Amino acid sequence: MERIGAHFVIRVLACGFVVSLSALAGGACAQQTPASGAMPDDSGPAPDCPLMMQEAEMGFERARQAGAAKRWKEAVPLLREAGSAFLNVAASCPSVAAQANRQGDRAMLELKTAEAASAHQSDCQPRLDKALDLDLRATVARGEKGDPAQIEGLLAEAESTWREAVELCQSPQREKAEKSLAATIRVRSANAELLNSGPACDAAWKSAASLVDYAKTAWKDRRWDDAAMLYGKAAMAWEGAAEKCSGTRQQQAQRKVEQSQIDAHNAEHCGPLWDRATEHTQQLRTAGVAVSATDKDLLSMKAEVVWREAVGQCRGNPQALARTNADAIARERGTPLSPQAMAQYGSGKAPPPAVAPAVTPVALTARAPAVPSAAVPSAVVPSAVVPSAVAPVAVAPVAPAPSVAQAEAPSATPGEVVLVAGDTTYRGAFVLGKSGAVSGSGTVEWTNGESYTGMLVDGRKHGKGRFNWVGGQWYEGDWDADRAVGYGVIRFAGGNRYEGAVVDGEPNGRGTQIFPSGDRYTGDFVRGVFHGRGSYAWKNGNRYDGGWNMGKKHGQGRLLWADGDGWEGEFHDDRQTESGRRIAASATR
Repeated sequence: MERIGAHFVIRVLACGFVVSLSALAGGACAQQTPASGAMPDDSGPAPDCPLMMQEAEMGFERARQAGAAKRWKEAVPLLREAGSAFLNVAASCPSVAAQANRQGDRAMLELKTAEAASAHQSDCQPRLDKALDLDLRATVARGEKGDPAQIEGLLAEAESTWREAVELCQSPQREKAEKSLAATIRVRSANAELLNSGPACDAAWKSAASLVDYAKTAWKDRRWDDAAMLYGKAAMAWEGAAEKCSGTRQQQAQRKVEQSQIDAHNAEHCGPLWDRATEHTQQLRTAGVAVSATDKDLLSMKAEVVWREAVGQCRGNPQALARTNADAIARERGTPLSPQAMAQYGSGKAPPPAVAPAVTPVALTARAPAVPSAAVPSAVVPSAVVPSAVAPVAVAPVAPAPSVAQAEAPSATPGEVVLVAGDTTYRGAFVLGKSGAVSGSGTVEWTNGESYTGMLVDGRKHGKGRFNWVGGQWYEGDWDADRAVGYGVIRFAGGNRYEGAVVDGEPNGRGTQIFPSGDRYTGDFVRGVFHGRGSYAWKNGNRYDGGWNMGKKHGQGRLLWADGDGWEGEFHDDRQTESGRRIAASATR
């Protein structure tokens, strides 16, 4: 007995010929040998091999058509019957045994694909649809401030359904389900805080948040007295929420108390001065050549004096920005501020008592899920502190003074700067620009566990850098204005690894993707999908080189099996067409 490829060749002297057959046709010779041990009787009718082969091919084609129409439940038994028919031909017809065996192998390969697709259609996809629907309903309920208990029920069912999907789905749906499961778990954890806090905490939280919204509106309208009063009441409301809440919500309420106090202080003391300083600076900018040098110096000194007063009156990041603007005007003028200028042009108002600085939670911009941009804030100045209507005017660039968070950072190593803006921490060689944007190199960390290490230019990732997501996915490579564009390496949460051209955080262009199974694809990508020309090598030794269309073999290509046989020609929608030829193992070597 000899073994060739996946088939057995049994040489039976009693039969007088060689039969190639699979394990399913192992008894073919025994049926042809008389029980008495006498010589074989060749008088019986010979099998109609061409007809048998034709019927097997027709059955195979019916199975393919069912698969092309995605009728997988119908395709699976048809492919199984076709594979059995080819094996019967191989056992009964030695002249076409090799051809029948190859077709049987192809039928078995397509059977595996059809079984996987059928399982996805009947087991995986329904759970994906159900989990997405549950997540959507929970999101709507959260947006409408619905009952946390009802939201908990939706999220719990969604989590359970995502877990089922992870177990039943195959790649790439499995990786997507794993990522969605992690997101649902995070949302459920946040909702648990609401659920455990009780109605008293929830009511206090809503009242404090409403006062902050009213205060922001007053600030936007420059109604400084109203804004100061409303922020002061908001601080009291947050104190009440901190007493009624527990856990993370209690800590958040305590931070909001401090921030509301700073906002109330700035509304009373900083806002009016900021308006005056901005007005004086605009007059200086629009003075033009019609104003004499002496008068222009006078305008410059008045503007600098008001900015210096703002430094003493403001708190938090506005204080640093006011100092930056004052220093810039002084540099432009080229002469120091006279000792009499502060007394002559200033208000003479003493700085108010200091308010303990707070780390304000700053809402970050949303980051895209495939490789999200994970943008850092364009400015570390919270909008509730310095509204766009009174943003610092354009002045000559100067080295900014350290922010409050930077000056207080005890963990900074020599030469390292630490900047804190809400839930974002910058560590490294960073500077704070006049617009509040951070530039330099180092590490940016978010409280949700994500991080970025690399270059920042005006608050945006630019140059070389690496971004790490909580779920284990990371991207390292080129960045351009917060976009992952150029050449890079992506390590996906499911274990896939890509290296090559990237556009917006997705494989796009020429690259190589390696799968945990050991399979490898090298070629063209479009938005993360095989598209163009490429080569896919399976771990078992099979290989395809040729055209791809949206992840499927399409166009001219060559498919080689591990045993050396192959097929070359036109592929359509992942399937061979009639426009092609078979390749013998000897021709491929």
